[in-house]
Amino acid sequence: MITYHEHEVISGIKLSGTSFRWEEFAECRFEHCEFENLHMRNCKFTDCIFSKCCVTNPVFECCAMTGNDFMECRLFGINWSGLFTGFVAPIEHLEGCQLKYNSFVGVNFPKFTFSDNSILESLFADCSLSHSNFSRCHLERTEFFRCDLTGAAFQDADGYTVDISTCKLKGAVFSFPEVVNLLNGLGIIIK
Repeated sequence: MITYHEHEVISGIKLSGTSFRWEEFAECRFEHCEFENLHMRNCKFTDCIFSKCCVTNPVFECCAMTGNDFMECRLFGINWSGLFTGFVAPIEHLEGCQLKYNSFVGVNFPKFTFSDNSILESLFADCSLSHSNFSRCHLERTEFFRCDLTGAAFQDADGYTVDISTCKLKGAVFSFPEVVNLLNGLGIIIK
C-alpha cells in the first residue's frame, strides 16, 4: 500500500539506516533534515523542496524523482542515474549546494544551471549536458567522460577533468588558466 504525503512540511528530522517502501511525496518541503544511509524502495519525490538538508549515501531501488529543488544542501554519495523518469530530471533547481561522491551516469541535464555550486569528486559519464552552465563551480576532482558538453559554460569554474577525446566540446566556454588542464589527457608537456 502506498503512503501519500502532499504539501507537507517536514522539518528537523534525523534518520539513519532507516528503510522506506511505497512512500510518495508530492510538493512537500524538507527543511534542516539529515538523512543518512537510507534504503528507499518504490518511493517517489515530485516537485519537492529540500532546504538546508544533508543526504548521505542513500540507496534507491525502483524510485523516481522529478522536478525537485535543492537549496543549501549537502548531497553525498548519491547515484542519480536510476532516479530519472522519462525525460524529466530529478533536479529542477540547485542552489548553494555541496555535492560530493555523486554519480551522474547516462543522465540528461541539457541547459541546466549548476553554477555557484560545489561538485566534488563526482562523475559525469555518458551525459547530455549541452548548453549547461557550470560557471563559478568548484569541481575538484570531478570528471566528465563521454559527455555532450556542446555549448556548456565553465567560466571561472575550477578543478574539473574533461576527457577531451570522448566529450563533445564544440562551442563550450572555458576560462584561463583552468582551460590548460584540458590538455592533461593528451600526455603532452607544456613549458
